[in-house]
Amino acid sequence: MLSMYVDVEQRNWDTILPFVTFAYNSAKQDTTGFSPFFLVHGRDIVTPLDVILPHDTENHADNYVQQLITRAEEARQLAKLHILDAQAVDKRRYDERHQPVNYNVGDLVWVFTPVRKVGLSEKLLRRYFGPSE
Repeated sequence: MLSMYVDVEQRNWDTILPFVTFAYNSAKQDTTGFSPFFLVHGRDIVTPLDVILPHDTENHADNYVQQLITRAEEARQLAKLHILDAQAVDKRRYDERHQPVNYNVGDLVWVFTPVRKVGLSEKLLRRYFGPSE
């Protein structure tokens, strides 16, 4: 997400990071079915719009904490089930496309070499070198 909003020189990432983090934490994830904020806190994020607009809620202090704990635990358990389902779907899709590869001595291959350069974005660096024997 951050790469979509950072400028070409990669100098403004620190100023937009809080906004991107907020957007990510408040967005419902396809895999879990919940936002990361909800899974941690047991409730949805309160935005400035939620504060401005009136809404009907009856919060009794004695029940509120227990309800938060219960909802958060239920959401985490449900998220675990959703993750297992998503993993099974991913495995099935991978297995449908995967073809076993056998390498022989002398075959040309691409070599994965992680490179770290200070001051450069790792995402923009070459990761594979070759072909090599």
